[in-house]
Amino acid sequence: MELLQRLAVPRRLAARVWLFTLPSALVSFERRRRIPRMPIGRGRLLGLALIAGGAAVLLRAVPAGRQGPQAEGQANVRWRGLSRFRDRPTVGGALLVLSGLGLLLRSLMLTAYALGLALAFARDTVDLEEPQLSRREAGGDVWEYDETQV
Repeated sequence: MELLQRLAVPRRLAARVWLFTLPSALVSFERRRRIPRMPIGRGRLLGLALIAGGAAVLLRAVPAGRQGPQAEGQANVRWRGLSRFRDRPTVGGALLVLSGLGLLLRSLMLTAYALGLALAFARDTVDLEEPQLSRREAGGDVWEYDETQV
């Protein structure tokens, strides 16, 4: 654990980095290096179910600004473990989509990346920015991001 504390690992990752940039780089690296694909045969169709489930979670998730009522004592509590996915369903949905895509493409690196990222998020090692669907509002730009530094 001392090694992980000495490394300069970012504590917070922007959604565009962990959801788009790194997975596409992993798949590109895997294809260029000709790393063997997972021998799962028709089991890769399970990826379609994971993608559909993740997309459903993403579409049904409550936006961050309109969260339900909380109990008085729970306003500033940071949860750990699987309850972090319950509190931030868009992150869980996006990780389901990444896992499903990894299975569908039979990509060992993408599947391992999604599972490792889910484990790091559940153990509170990394904080992932929630992906948000673009909503055009009056004067709003589609590509607005917060000022998260990677």
